Amino acid sequence: MKNRKIAIAIGIVLLVFSYLVYGGVKEAKVYYLTVTELKERMPSVYREKVRVSGKVVPGSIKKEEDGGLRFRISDGNETIEVRYKGVVPDIFRDGVEAIVEGKYSPENVFFANVLLAKCPTKYESADELLKNKKENT
Repeated sequence: MKNRKIAIAIGIVLLVFSYLVYGGVKEAKVYYLTVTELKERMPSVYREKVRVSGKVVPGSIKKEEDGGLRFRISDGNETIEVRYKGVVPDIFRDGVEAIVEGKYSPENVFFANVLLAKCPTKYESADELLKNKKENT
């Protein structure tokens, strides 16, 4: 009888632990999408947590009165407007590759709660660096 109670208690603990792990993995599972992929998945992605990558469109970065930031990112084919309020990475500027995490609204605005700026790779060719520099001036 005592062994049976212990077995039931262990079973319950394992079930609770499994549920918590599953919930954590499900919540952490966020895919990277391009802007084009995001737009292709509309309207099913509205109000879902997604992560989108694209280059910051030159001249699109605007500071909001409430301290937020508004800008556009593009993958070369499609462009979306992003609104973000929080800490802005030091290397965030026109032309940089940005990753935003948040929710896309039916008003076609991406409300980001995470903003990351990718560092340029040291393996990027000199031609690409010069091209990016000319585009940003």
